[in-house]
Amino acid sequence: MTYVLLLFMSSAVTDMEERRGGMLAEVADMCLGLARKLHEQAMAAETPEETRAAAGAFHRISRSLRQTLALEARLERERARQAREDERCAAEARRERLRARKSHVGQVGSRLIWTEAERDEVGALLVDLSRWLDEESFFEDAFLEGPVEDLIARLRGDLGLAEAPDPPSGPRPDPPAGENDDLAFDDAPAPAARRRSSA
Repeated sequence: MTYVLLLFMSSAVTDMEERRGGMLAEVADMCLGLARKLHEQAMAAETPEETRAAAGAFHRISRSLRQTLALEARLERERARQAREDERCAAEARRERLRARKSHVGQVGSRLIWTEAERDEVGALLVDLSRWLDEESFFEDAFLEGPVEDLIARLRGDLGLAEAPDPPSGPRPDPPAGENDDLAFDDAPAPAARRRSSA
């Protein structure tokens, strides 16, 4: 949402700057045309009074032209600076999206490993998970596009984690008294099926 808002604001600013730039360019053209006409009048003047009047007007319009050109140059510098800032913000937003997706997929993958893998395989699989995330996120476009469920499905396949079985329908029966005494935490989920077949 933030990235879209930045793009919208950037587009609005760009349109306004282009409009102002077009107006300044038009004013500069008019000033130049008027300065040329005043120069011709000053050169064709027949009396000192006419020459002074035309020269004074030429000086004033030339000053206006210089100011207009200076303002154009300043706006161009500001446009270039804004373009660099927009690129920086877009790159920062992209890095944040990449970090968030990588973190989410990593957390899901870690939970899958702890719940579905054999105890003696957890350590190696966590290392594989970290390596898998680094390799997949290196190709940023592919990693960010598409639903995150597709990434998790590919993670399962690459790490050899079985698909989670569908939960049984109907209410779960109460366990026998004392069966939960050895659980490390309350309401622990039942372990999922082993991730690899005997083959």
